[in-house]
Amino acid sequence: MIDGEAGCPRCGSTAVRKDGPDRKGTQAYRCWDCRRCCTARSTTPFSGYRFPPAIIALAVRWYLRYRLSYADVAALLAERGVGADPSSVYAWVQGFAPRYEDAARSFRRQVGERWGVDETYVKVAGEWAYVYRALDEHGQVVDVYVSAERATADTAAFFRRAIAATSVAPSAVTTDCAAAYPPALAAVLPDALHETGKVLQQRIERDHQHRKGRICGMRGCKTLAGARVLCRAHAFLRNLGSSYYDLGVTLAARPRRGVPATVAARDARTADLLTW
Repeated sequence: MIDGEAGCPRCGSTAVRKDGPDRKGTQAYRCWDCRRCCTARSTTPFSGYRFPPAIIALAVRWYLRYRLSYADVAALLAERGVGADPSSVYAWVQGFAPRYEDAARSFRRQVGERWGVDETYVKVAGEWAYVYRALDEHGQVVDVYVSAERATADTAAFFRRAIAATSVAPSAVTTDCAAAYPPALAAVLPDALHETGKVLQQRIERDHQHRKGRICGMRGCKTLAGARVLCRAHAFLRNLGSSYYDLGVTLAARPRRGVPATVAARDARTADLLTW
């Protein structure tokens, strides 16, 4: 919003003028009709947060990418002059990790039609929960779903969610010999070829190490919703770092020297969130 060109986010009036900087130093605007003050971030997901979007994006990436706790991220920010509380880092991760995934969804490359599906474990509130994961033939993580049980209904829900998220129905699915898979596939993907075998599952079995490596330094998750956000966001960041998103074309013809692809992509998605 500059000189009222976008209008007041409260009443929609175009009678908006500059009203000097606010207490954070950001340019403020005042609507002459409803007398409300607003800034350029008032209509973005970053509205109401005390810290700049770049700080929030950096903290979210650090937590998802490295084996850090919320307190570790807060300590690293404090060393750089940013006094954020661990509870603030938690709120940023839970709130913005799904938003970054949604902002990058249109740039995602199409997944393959041969999926390897397997489940692993994560501790939630002291109890073991199941983490369903699917990997296509190219190594891209198709989808992740955390469930409290390993029943046919949960397995079918995972397949429906993965198909809805990717708009791809696999032609072949490889699983282990768990009893929940045949009836779930018969209900959701009756025409898909179902293969079982330990040798066929080696790719996704090896891929579990990345998620387990991120979780191993934690004492588990407190809620099922928090576990779902963490597991899905970690898979998204892995896909982003493995170039399964066509973001290099949209960033710039001359990328900044020495800047990793995930950092450049994070900055681009932060810019997208600021225009919402």
